[in-house]
Amino acid sequence: PTHPRDEGARRAMAMTSAELCFAIIIICLYLVLNSLLNLLNRWALGLYGLKFPLFMTAAHMIFGSSALAPMMMMKEHYASRHSLVLQNDWKGLAAIAAMNGCQIACNNASLTVMELSMNQVIRASIPVLVAILAICIEAKIPSKGEIVCLFVISMGVMLAVWEESRNALLGIFLTLASTVMQSIQMSLSGRVMSGRSGKLDSFQMTFYTGPVAFGVLMPFAFITEFNIFAEMLTTRPTATIGFLLGSCCIAVVYNVVLFQSVRTLSSVGTAILGNVKIVCLLFLSSLLLNELTSWSANQYLGCLLTFVAAGAYSYLKATAPKKPPAVAPESQPLKGGGGS
Repeated sequence: PTHPRDEGARRAMAMTSAELCFAIIIICLYLVLNSLLNLLNRWALGLYGLKFPLFMTAAHMIFGSSALAPMMMMKEHYASRHSLVLQNDWKGLAAIAAMNGCQIACNNASLTVMELSMNQVIRASIPVLVAILAICIEAKIPSKGEIVCLFVISMGVMLAVWEESRNALLGIFLTLASTVMQSIQMSLSGRVMSGRSGKLDSFQMTFYTGPVAFGVLMPFAFITEFNIFAEMLTTRPTATIGFLLGSCCIAVVYNVVLFQSVRTLSSVGTAILGNVKIVCLLFLSSLLLNELTSWSANQYLGCLLTFVAAGAYSYLKATAPKKPPAVAPESQPLKGGGGS
C-alpha cells in the first residue's frame, strides 16, 4: 500500500506542476495580448489618425465590466459577495480604477505623438520608480548592486530619450505619468486582491474597477475629444466602430490577464516579464511598423544600457536571500521570590 507521506508528496508535486503550467499560460497570454493591443493602438491612434485615446480607453473600461456582468451577477460565488467586497474594499478599488484608467489613457495618448518603441524604452524605467516608492512607503533600501543597476537604467533611459525630447516632449511626459501611476496601481492591486473581504480574482477586479475608470475618463474625453470622435464617426464610421469593438474585445481579456498576472507572479517575476514584453514590442514595432530606422547611435546605446541593467536588476532581486520571518521572543519567567 502507498504510504500516506508518499501520497502527500505526489499531490504536492501535482499541484506545483499545475501551478507552473497555469503561470506559463498567464505569461504567454500577457505577452501576446499586450503586444497585440499596443501595436493596434499605435497603428490606429498614431498612424491611421483615429486620435481619440480617452474615448477608446473609456470604452475599454466599461466594455470589460459589461461583458463580465452576466457571470458576476448569476454565479453564486460572486453574487453573494458583492456587498461584502464593496463594503470592505471600495476605497482601494476606487483608487485602483482611477489609477488604471488614467495610466492607460496617458499611455494611449502618448502613442498619438511618439513611436511605440520609444514609449517602451521609457516604460523600462519602472524598476526605478518602484524602488523609489519602496524607499518612501516601505522604508526598503536597495542593495549597492541594485543601486548601480537603477542608476544605469536611469542613465540609459535619459540617453535614449534626450534626442526624442526635441520632437515628442508631450509624449515623454504622458508616458512618464503613465509609468508612475502603473507602479502605484500594481502595488495597490496586490494588497486589494488579498484584502479584508477575502481574495479577489482577476474577473472581480476587472468588473469592479471598470465603471469607476469610465466615470473618471468620460468628462475629459467629452471636453477634449468630442469633435474629433464625431468627425471620425462621420468620415470613417466603419474603421472607427471596427477599431473600437476589436480593441474592446482584446482589452477585456487583457485586463483579466493583467490582474491575474499580479496575483500569480511575484513582483520580481512581474518585473522580468515586463522586460521581456518590452524587448518583444521593440522587435515587433521595428518589423511591422518600420520604427527604429531613424534612431541615432546614442538612442541605441541608451536602449542597450537600459535593458542590460534592467535584466541585471531583475537577476539581483530574484537571487537576493530572503529574510527569515521574525520570531516572537519567548516570555521570560518572573524573577524574585513569591512562593506559595
